[in-house]
Amino acid sequence: MTGSVVELTPPAHKADELRIRTAGDLIDLQLEPREDLIAPWLRQGESLLLWSASGLGKTWLTLSMAIAMAGGGKVGNWKCPKPRRVLLIDGEMHLQDLKERIETLTLGDVVQEGDADAAASNLSIIARQDQDPNVEFFDITKSASQKQLRQKCEDLDVDVLIIDNLSTVADGLQDENSATAFKPVQKFLLSMKQMGIATILVHHARKDGKEARGSSAMQTTFEVMIGLEEPANPPIGKASFRLSFGKFRAKGDETLAPMTWTLEEHGWKIEEDSDTTNRRVKSGLQSLNYINQKELAKGLGMVQSTVSKALKRLIAEELITQEEIKQLFKKAKAIREDDGQDVQVETPDEPEEDLEPDF
Repeated sequence: MTGSVVELTPPAHKADELRIRTAGDLIDLQLEPREDLIAPWLRQGESLLLWSASGLGKTWLTLSMAIAMAGGGKVGNWKCPKPRRVLLIDGEMHLQDLKERIETLTLGDVVQEGDADAAASNLSIIARQDQDPNVEFFDITKSASQKQLRQKCEDLDVDVLIIDNLSTVADGLQDENSATAFKPVQKFLLSMKQMGIATILVHHARKDGKEARGSSAMQTTFEVMIGLEEPANPPIGKASFRLSFGKFRAKGDETLAPMTWTLEEHGWKIEEDSDTTNRRVKSGLQSLNYINQKELAKGLGMVQSTVSKALKRLIAEELITQEEIKQLFKKAKAIREDDGQDVQVETPDEPEEDLEPDF
């Protein structure tokens, strides 16, 4: 099973007792590094909450990620380093629609660079619409269903469990806004982590489309949270959304910046969300934590050319002046010097011709 632990001298304990380790035990413990499932933001044993309003394309994105992980491919700007075993639990989609979407994603260029044969064999699907009506489907609020699903994961030796979506596999969840009612689901997700299995839980947005539906207690369970919102000018008849990360614990990069995704005939078209980038850059400037563009870019997880373009747009839109930018960097430098910190201006990593002047 992935995410396994290699121990030098495991402390003795009974199977039905909680394991206790000293700090020294932990220091001596040899752990296998967690590998990326979707680089750079999802690793082995972590959990993701993917939320969206209906009709934007969350199932298209979920299937794209499932196929990319199963085949060791690429979806959008993210690479899946090697093929993984993925189990998808689909609670509502008609089997024909599920079949057609998977065919579209695997036969076209939507999921790139992967091994199609590996994807076909590594992705297993349990769909409610594929079952006999007399067979009870999963309800992850029930201990019996949790046990059954954990056993399925063990039998298939899966690396990733995807549940699409919470409302269709949690019939016993009477009140999504109740932290107490959500506890059984939280317990199940934590048990997946204990097994070293990553979990992707797909969920609906609130009525305003701005946050995931349900109790705030749900959010503490996840290492990663991704929200899909309606773009400013949505195309007609296409899956399209503005994707943004609300939370992630792995080391990020510029690919985690808010982007607009649109599913075209030959793949996902991903465009920079310039308004959000502008706001982040301006906020970063005003924080007085950065003394130059290089630091600002690093702190925001962007490349310098992106920061330079954002500064240029802010000036053109008269949201800030060149002199104000200089003064903000100057104030940040003065604060650092007053604190007795060494101020060093580093050489930019990128060619000067790719950058606007470093204000």
